[in-house]
Amino acid sequence: MQTDLVPAQGLLFAPMEGVTDSVYRQVVSEICPGWDVLACDFLRVPSAGHYPKKHLIKHIGQQFLENTDWNKRTMYQILTSERAFTVDLVKQVADIGVHWVDLNLGCPSKTVCKSGGGSSLLRDLKVVERIVTDIRKSFSGRFTCKVRAGFSNGDQITDIIKLLNDCGAEMITVHGRTREMMYKEPARWEWIEEAVRVSQVPIVGNGDVWNAQDAQRMLCETGCYAVMVARGALKTPWFPQHYYQNVTDAPETRIAMARQFLKRYAELLTESGVNDAGVVRQIKSVSRYIFDELPGGEVLRRKVLLSQTSANIFNEINASY
Repeated sequence: MQTDLVPAQGLLFAPMEGVTDSVYRQVVSEICPGWDVLACDFLRVPSAGHYPKKHLIKHIGQQFLENTDWNKRTMYQILTSERAFTVDLVKQVADIGVHWVDLNLGCPSKTVCKSGGGSSLLRDLKVVERIVTDIRKSFSGRFTCKVRAGFSNGDQITDIIKLLNDCGAEMITVHGRTREMMYKEPARWEWIEEAVRVSQVPIVGNGDVWNAQDAQRMLCETGCYAVMVARGALKTPWFPQHYYQNVTDAPETRIAMARQFLKRYAELLTESGVNDAGVVRQIKSVSRYIFDELPGGEVLRRKVLLSQTSANIFNEINASY
């Protein structure tokens, strides 16, 4: 089972709210090449009114629309609900030059579920069927879905996958947890394996992939077509070096990569008009895992979280190694 969206055994950088905005994705594209796909954090489909064109462009990033290769490899994820203006928004994003729309059927947050979006849609597959069918009819580009194995019961995965196949999804990413599991360990990879068994389109596995060995093991154990990495990608944005090139980081290499990545991120945030307080907030947000497995990494993480300026953050990093 092949697809031209992603190479077989490819790597996808997961959409993460508040993280994978255009600036963060630009840093990944520059500093950590090798990801086969990068995903925008989800865009909520409005239930009243419409977004201005500049808002839709900002979400993906003008630089990603202008760079043909970056655009081709960018998944524009949307989060919708039964009464939202999904078709209108999909047509709008097509008009600005977006080639790939992904539907979020997996977000487990209480706020999202309370508003009828994300994984809460899995409680009524008739609603999912209408939404997916409408998107497929309205969008001629690539269309994929990211799902959880069910809302409360992973046995739901078979019906979910068959429905998405029938309604025209070209590829499906399966997070091996239900909504009620939230992010509890471990992910149930057997649900990904079941999705592979019943699907006629490629299945991407997601959940508890922290390193290249986990990714290879997921491919072997589930038979999935490719792997999407979330928290493991925050820990090691240069993950493709480990996966494709069998690179192993010495501590000094790891901290050098982290320093380079965060420094460039700070530079681009500043260039985009973010003040220093905002730069500090964003660095803290994206560095939750990046110091993992370093000698003294937990101490350094606490120092970064207590820092009040970006200069102080980099002083702490430089002083620690």
